[in-house]
Amino acid sequence: MTPHLRLYAVVTTLAFALVTIPAFAMNASQAFVESGCDAPSYDQRTLTDEVQGQVRLNFLLDEKGSVVDAKIAGSSGIRVIDKESLRALKACRFQVGVTPGWNNLAFVWKLK
Repeated sequence: MTPHLRLYAVVTTLAFALVTIPAFAMNASQAFVESGCDAPSYDQRTLTDEVQGQVRLNFLLDEKGSVVDAKIAGSSGIRVIDKESLRALKACRFQVGVTPGWNNLAFVWKLK
């Protein structure tokens, strides 16, 4: 293979990868919803106290989409919703959209 042909093959492959990868990628929050996982929910006390905040989580997925490990990357400052966010994430099994390895997502707790 000539150097020019080899360069053309590499550039074509990279261009194809850049075009197709975003079509299959989705963020972890969207993948969480599309997998049919139960979102974290308010208990009566936090609902009555009108607790709001955002919890950022890091999580490790295996090849089957199961959460192997999860930890709080950014606390809401409210322990109850931090723990409920972790519980919901650990119970989820991702079907599509998130790659095995470390990922992250955030749950926003907001009353409407």
